[in-house]
Amino acid sequence: MKLRSLLAGLALGSLLVSRVSAQDAAGQMATPTPAVATPGTDLKALVAKVSAKARAGKDQASDYADDLAAFDGLLAKYKDQKTDDVATIAMMKAMLYAEVLNDEPGARKVLLALKADFPGTKPAAAVDRILEGMDRAAKAKVVAAGLPGKPAPELHFTWSSKAGLKTLSELKGKVVVLDFWATWCGPCLRSFPKVREEVARYQDSPVTFLGVTSLQGFVANLGATKIDTKGDPAKEIALMPDFMKAKDMTWNVAISQEEVFNPDYGIQGIPFVAIIAPDGTVRHAGLNPLDPEADIAGKVDAILREFKLPVPAAKS
Repeated sequence: MKLRSLLAGLALGSLLVSRVSAQDAAGQMATPTPAVATPGTDLKALVAKVSAKARAGKDQASDYADDLAAFDGLLAKYKDQKTDDVATIAMMKAMLYAEVLNDEPGARKVLLALKADFPGTKPAAAVDRILEGMDRAAKAKVVAAGLPGKPAPELHFTWSSKAGLKTLSELKGKVVVLDFWATWCGPCLRSFPKVREEVARYQDSPVTFLGVTSLQGFVANLGATKIDTKGDPAKEIALMPDFMKAKDMTWNVAISQEEVFNPDYGIQGIPFVAIIAPDGTVRHAGLNPLDPEADIAGKVDAILREFKLPVPAAKS
C-alpha cells in the first residue's frame, strides 16, 4: 500500500475542501445558521474516514466498499455541479483505487470519466499528467522486476567518499548494497539507523554499502534552511562530507552522473535498494530499508553463502 502517496493526496483533498469550507464560513452572517452541506463539507468528512482507515493499515477492497459507495453517492448528489470541488470528489475516488487498493484499471476508469464529465476544471486538467505518471511507474516496475539475474547497469561517479571509485563495476567481487537516496528525502534519512546497523554487521565481510545520489542543485537537512547549489556542483560536492558527518553515515556515498531516479534501475521513488552479487548481477531491486519485509541482511547472507564467502555470526 502506497500510504505516503495516498496521504499526500488526501492532504490535497483536505486543502481543497478546507478552502471551500472557509468560503462557506466567510459568507455566513454573524448569527449562527444551520449548517448547509456542500461538496466541500461532504468530501471533508469522507476524506477523514478514508484517511483513518489508511492509517490503520487497511488495504483491501472490502475495507472500503462503503467508502466507494459514498463517493458514488456524492457524485450523484452533485451531478449538476460541474465545479472543481465536485471534480475533486472523483479525483479522491481515483486515488483510493490507485494508492490503497493498487487497482490501476479502476483508477484509470475513474480518471477518464472525470476528464469527460468535468471539462474545464482543474482536476480534469491534471488527468493526463497523472495518467502519464502512472504509465511511467508501470514501466519502471517492469524494469525493476526484470533486473534480477541480469548484469547491474553501470553507474559513473563524479565523486565518491571511497577514494578512486569511478564506476560501479569496480566493486565486482563483493556483495554490493546500492542505496539510492537524496538529502531532501525524509524516508531516506529515517532509514539511516537501519542502514548503519547493517553496515556494522558486515564490517568484516566482503560487503560494500554504497549510498548513490546525484546532483540536485541544493542540499537539504544540513542547517536550518536549504542550501542552494544550483549551477555550482563543486559546492554541492564539497558539502557532502559535512552532510555525511552530520547524519553519521558510516558507509560510502557516491554522486553519479546518472540521475538518482535512474530509469535503468526502474527507480520511481527513494529510498530504493538494489543488491548486487559478487559476479556483478543484480539479485534484488526495489527494496526499502524501512520495510521489515525487505530483510536486506537475510538476502545478503544468502548471497554470501552462495559464493562461499564469510557470513557474520548471528547475533546472540
